[in-house]
Amino acid sequence: MGQKDLEQEMESAAPEDVAPEDAPPEDAAPEASGEAVERDAPEEASETPGHVDEVRPPESGEDLGPAHELAALQDRHLRLAAEFDNFRRRTRRELGDAGERARAELAGQLLELMDDLQRVAETPLEGTTTEALHEGIGLVARKFAKFLSDAGVEPVNPVDERFDPNLHDALMMTPTDDPEQDELVSHVVLIGYRLGDRLLRPARVTVYRHEAEAS
Repeated sequence: MGQKDLEQEMESAAPEDVAPEDAPPEDAAPEASGEAVERDAPEEASETPGHVDEVRPPESGEDLGPAHELAALQDRHLRLAAEFDNFRRRTRRELGDAGERARAELAGQLLELMDDLQRVAETPLEGTTTEALHEGIGLVARKFAKFLSDAGVEPVNPVDERFDPNLHDALMMTPTDDPEQDELVSHVVLIGYRLGDRLLRPARVTVYRHEAEAS
C-alpha cells in the first residue's frame, strides 16, 4: 500500500473515531436524561381524591313534609318501646337469677343446722339424760342465732321498753298500779326479728296498763 492510500484510509475513519467538539461528555448523558424525565413527569397529588376529610354529609335541607316527620317519630317511638321492653325483661331475669342464688346460698347454710337437729333427734333414749338433750338443743339454737346475726338479722326483744306499734304486737294488757309502767312491755311472748329497716316479724308482747282510780 502507498502513502496516498494510507492517508485516504485515515481520512475516511476520522468521522467515526473522533468525537465532535460540541458533543457532551459521556458522563453527563445520564444526568441530562434524568432531568428530562423529572421535568416531563407530572407532579404527585397531595391528597387522594375522595379522602375522608373531603366527604360531606348529604344535603338535608329538603322539606319532606309532616307525613314523613310523623313516620320518623313513630319509628323512633317503636324502637324506644322495644328497647325498654328488652331492658325490662333483662332486669326481671337478672333479679330472678339473683334471688335464686340467694335462696340457694341460704338453703346450703341451713342444711348444716338441719344436720345438727337430725343428730339430736336420732340420739338414742337409752343412756341419754335430759340434760344432754337440752345441751344439744341449746347448741343448735346458739348456732342458728349466730347464723342469723351473720346474715344481718337482729332480734326484737323489747323487755321493759316502751310499746312501739311499729315493732310490737300487743296480745294483752297487764294492769299495774305504777303510773311509770304505763305502756311498758311487761312480757315478750315471741321474739321479733328485723333485717335492717325491714321488719321480718313483730315481737308479740303483753303491755302494762295503768288505770287511774275513780275518785
